[in-house]
Amino acid sequence: MTASEPIPSTDSAGSRRTPGELRHRLRLLILVMALLLLGGAAAILIQLRAAAMEKAATATAGAVRLLDDNLTRTLTTTDAIIARMVVVVQDKLAGRIGDDELLRELASLEAGLTQRGNMLVVDARGDVAAAVRPPQGGVPVNYAHREYFKAHSEGAERVIGPMVMGSYSLAPVFTVSRRVAGPDGGFAGLVVVGVNAHFFTDFHNTLGLGPSAYIGANTGGRVMLRQPNPENYVGRPTPNNPIFAAAATRPVGTLRLNSPIDGVDRVVSYRKLLPFNVMVSAGMAVDDILAPWRQTALIIAAALGVVMLGLGGMAVTTFRIITREERSMASLEETVRARTAEAELRAAEARQANESKTRFLAAASHDLRQPLQAAGMFAEVLAGQVEDDPRKLKVVDRLRQSIEATNSLLATLLDVSALEAGKIKPNVSTFRLMPLLAGLVDQIEPEASAKGLAIGAVPTSLMVSSDPVLLERLLRNLLVNAIRYTGDGRVLIGCRRRGGQVVIQVLDTGIGIPADKIDTVFDDFVRLDTPAERGGSRGLGLGLGVVRRMAALLGHDLELRSIPGKGSCFGVVVSKA
Repeated sequence: MTASEPIPSTDSAGSRRTPGELRHRLRLLILVMALLLLGGAAAILIQLRAAAMEKAATATAGAVRLLDDNLTRTLTTTDAIIARMVVVVQDKLAGRIGDDELLRELASLEAGLTQRGNMLVVDARGDVAAAVRPPQGGVPVNYAHREYFKAHSEGAERVIGPMVMGSYSLAPVFTVSRRVAGPDGGFAGLVVVGVNAHFFTDFHNTLGLGPSAYIGANTGGRVMLRQPNPENYVGRPTPNNPIFAAAATRPVGTLRLNSPIDGVDRVVSYRKLLPFNVMVSAGMAVDDILAPWRQTALIIAAALGVVMLGLGGMAVTTFRIITREERSMASLEETVRARTAEAELRAAEARQANESKTRFLAAASHDLRQPLQAAGMFAEVLAGQVEDDPRKLKVVDRLRQSIEATNSLLATLLDVSALEAGKIKPNVSTFRLMPLLAGLVDQIEPEASAKGLAIGAVPTSLMVSSDPVLLERLLRNLLVNAIRYTGDGRVLIGCRRRGGQVVIQVLDTGIGIPADKIDTVFDDFVRLDTPAERGGSRGLGLGLGVVRRMAALLGHDLELRSIPGKGSCFGVVVSKA
């Protein structure tokens, strides 16, 4: 090496690196880290947005099912009451009853309406012939101008009409009416019920779909019901409604559209009430759906900004140190060339400078990992923002895997989350217990054999009533726990009758449970710190916590007996079929 050549650095493998090469590698490293962070954040936001839209579709589908049930019940009950009142009016026209009995029947039947409204008897001229109470306006009301009156006079038996401003109640109503035939079979009038649209206000408010959400119904291409603010939609036509085109091929569905009534972009679910030729729908505004997602995006952007600033500051500091090292080496080279007499001393200084550089690189390497740790912290903050949705937690966990490289107990954590959120619903049935126990033994046997343990199931012909899937998961957790804490001997699963119940028991010859731990082993994060456990994966101490939650969900009691040093017996009390 000549005096004019730069002194290269040496890495741990002995390869020689110049300061320029180190600077280039650090740039590449920082660039890769930035791209990984940006790509991970973008992937999370895409998944969270899709999850929010899917959740909205599920919410609107549930809301429209409830509206279908409510409106079908209202229309069915109202139509049946009207049909009965038509018979009463025909009896009056035939002279079989008088006016007083007609009014008593009218009052009785009106009181039985599902949704309170006015039931009126209208004669062939359109005048009100009978009513329980006078009109709100205080003046006689004629209905000859109403579309349903004209339809009945032309022969229609039943008409479900769009929302109008009620002449009798002075409130927005939709109508259900039936034709009254005279003794000669001709048109003698009709019986009509005006269902007040405001009676559906509380129903809409309980759905919690957002400030710009709506529920509605259409009949004959016109608005029959709309919440909130039904008075704004009286008599409104709905031309070119995309829901009608979709319902022509699929009577039930969900789509995204701009409302032809108010122009709001919504996710809308619809159902067609075939017996009544009525279309019901419920929609959530896209702006309301994505509002939490936008807040999450701001949090992620802020976190990325902090991390990027940290990376940038670290890069600047690192490059300055490298530059100083480079200048120091150049100065050292000049000194070596100018002072040949002090060559050995300068060589020692050069070695010291090189060692200083090596220590710096080690420190820099450590510091460069800190932004990833910071990203992990922000990922945990983000997880807290979306902890009510398992799918979001799963997406966030993927980012956590890329940063922290840990995924040892995700399945258990997801079980706990699903059980706490009430996402798992039991499907109780009657089944034979022996196939379930034998299947569990077959699944667990390889793990038991790997530890040199014997495992078996006691034959039984009993039948029980429970959810076979959840019961199997519960018993599998007990078997895995037994194998984990059993060093030698065997694990056995069987059952015993107890009156009208069956106790399924998992017995082991393991280390047992100290008396002071008996009352806490089913709590979260409680673990027995034993030599047998230290040899394997300790876990988070959630296995028996999942057992406790599943047992509570199924309504099964848990039992535990244990003798330290000899073994334990876990029991699940199930109803006998």
